[in-house]
Amino acid sequence: MDVSSASFAYPHHGGEVRAELAKLLTGAGTLDNGFVLSTCLRILVAVPGPQPALDDALHALFGDLPDHIQPQIRQGDRAVTRLFRVAAGLESPILGEQEILTQFRRTVLEAEEAEAVKGLFARLLETAVSVGRRTRDLLPGSPHKSMGAVAAQAIGSASRVAVLGSGIMATAVVEGLLLLPIPPHITVVARHPEKVASREGLEVWAFDRAAEALSTFPAVVSATSAKQHLVDEETMAAAISEREAPLTLVDMAMPPDFRSPEAVAITYLDIDDLARMADHSPRAGEADNYVETAASDAYRQYRDHHTVGPLIGGLMRTADDIVDRTVDRFVGRLGSGDDEGVLRQAAHTVARTLLAGPVSYVKQADRAPEAVDVIAEAFGIDDE
Repeated sequence: MDVSSASFAYPHHGGEVRAELAKLLTGAGTLDNGFVLSTCLRILVAVPGPQPALDDALHALFGDLPDHIQPQIRQGDRAVTRLFRVAAGLESPILGEQEILTQFRRTVLEAEEAEAVKGLFARLLETAVSVGRRTRDLLPGSPHKSMGAVAAQAIGSASRVAVLGSGIMATAVVEGLLLLPIPPHITVVARHPEKVASREGLEVWAFDRAAEALSTFPAVVSATSAKQHLVDEETMAAAISEREAPLTLVDMAMPPDFRSPEAVAITYLDIDDLARMADHSPRAGEADNYVETAASDAYRQYRDHHTVGPLIGGLMRTADDIVDRTVDRFVGRLGSGDDEGVLRQAAHTVARTLLAGPVSYVKQADRAPEAVDVIAEAFGIDDE
């Protein structure tokens, strides 16, 4: 069994494409056997199978994709390495961003609960989470390494900022705002204001006041996980018409919470704009090497379970069959019943000693790629 993946990710796929796919995902059910990660900057689909299984998964999620929307396809070691690199934050505009690991881990847990991923494939994804967590110890620490912090810096010196949402990304935005040299007054606008943890300098509004925030605040950051526009166009137009000062509107949602306003007095930034603004740190060689080695090892173990394990089992069954036939052939020539046990043990020891070399070799990480097939053919082991 192999691993195949398809990704639609920034910067290869623009925001409009990802928004279209994100909308299609809202109407799609859970895959019977596959992993779907959907964030503001990427949609990643992975299945424990070859290309046809991936094609079926993509069709189940998105239907017939138009020619202008084609994923980046990876298989085998490359697919697993990409999963590990995404979890580690090495494919993010901000190297090692924490939000993607949280989103990856949460998606794995949800997929396991829905039984969309199971067995060896589930363990492979769990290993990606563990490696992603450890990778951050190899990267230089910084409180600003998050897309939320970039959004906070993008609003400039606004004295008041409304943050729409209360989830992972919205919390990161609030943390980024509090780290600014002169933190603004922050108002969180949430669907469930009672669930927002109270803290000094933080005001909380119910979501029915979102239009009020758009019409009065100098800066608004939308960081929700809603799958449709938060404010309809008519309400948005009315809110903008009431404004007496410029507005910086940062839209981090995917699909976007707002259409890009045409008003001259509004500076609109979407998630791709923030990604371009982010300081993409130089590649950290130690972290890159660690993740790629860990991914390669995990993939080998995943593959070995489906190839080496059956091969070793076949070798042992063949050896036992030869021992049984040999003992049956010579049992009539033995002097007593006790001799049969001695003969069987001797033959068994010889057979297992002979197989010890090939078995040890196929278990090695640096064995020749074709070793399993060669040994299986040499010993007459059928594929299982």
